[in-house]
Amino acid sequence: MRVLADITVAAPAREDEDLPPRERNGGAPVPTGAEPVLGALLRAWRERSLLTQEELAERAGLNVRTVRRVEADALSRPRATSLRLLAEALGLEAAELGALTRAASGTAIELTVTLRYVEEPGPGR
Repeated sequence: MRVLADITVAAPAREDEDLPPRERNGGAPVPTGAEPVLGALLRAWRERSLLTQEELAERAGLNVRTVRRVEADALSRPRATSLRLLAEALGLEAAELGALTRAASGTAIELTVTLRYVEEPGPGR
């Protein structure tokens, strides 16, 4: 069985969107229901592409440790160059690259992930 992911990304519409995150809502966390999670986003796109972390790192020309750290949200500010290389290796569209960049900067995004389970025919089918 294979898992395929359909990922839809949209920026949340807010009146105070021009303000830095800390200044929105009087400095309190903005309850959007969509929190920036760079690692989960990158992992979902990697899995959609049916790649391992090692394969993605090789395609992007990065160390596998970098991919692991981004997916684990262990990097507070990943390099823009690394994000661009990952996006190119994954074949991300412009909107997806924008979402990746927003997530890396700590901006909340709306994300919908739909997993589809595809049963592969076994031997003799």
